[in-house]
Amino acid sequence: MKRLILIRHAERPAIPADAVGNEVLLTPQGEADAQAFIRQLACPVVSMKSSPISRCVQTTRLMADVIGYPAERIALSRDLGDPGFIISDGAKAWDHWQAKGHTAVNEHLLSGAERWHGFADLELATQAFANTIMTELQESEPGLHVWVTHDTILATFASRVLPQPLPIQQWPHFLGYLDIRLVGEGLTFSYHGEG
Repeated sequence: MKRLILIRHAERPAIPADAVGNEVLLTPQGEADAQAFIRQLACPVVSMKSSPISRCVQTTRLMADVIGYPAERIALSRDLGDPGFIISDGAKAWDHWQAKGHTAVNEHLLSGAERWHGFADLELATQAFANTIMTELQESEPGLHVWVTHDTILATFASRVLPQPLPIQQWPHFLGYLDIRLVGEGLTFSYHGEG
């Protein structure tokens, strides 16, 4: 089986409303949760990839350590964060968060069809990201790929590949994930927002 988990990083403290929070790391509970999560997976891990943001790297390294995956083989991807495949201009996108608030931006990421300055065309960006996942799975050996990202990336992608967009009540919690499997010539998606 060829499978990829697109997962939100583990628990972190709250980020102040007026801050991006890239420097915020995991809580001790988040560290323990990341280690527990990877232990429950019964599939050999063939690759690990992370957003370059520290809490995602920290989550990935903790998981890698538990399963004996070499830390030097963890790849960093800006598609997963900093800025993420959904952002075309970080400063302009951040203006929306500051002016409209997190809830309005999150609702846009889940269902917004209109274009906002600073954000990529979400439909086209999702298709390109799905193609990246498809290629990764097609070209790999059987096993599990673990890609650690942020809630905004996970929610935006899940809302566009699932049969229905996610409602805001299903926004991904820490370690919430999308389970993606290569079946025949296509991908199947199963959302587990609770982590």
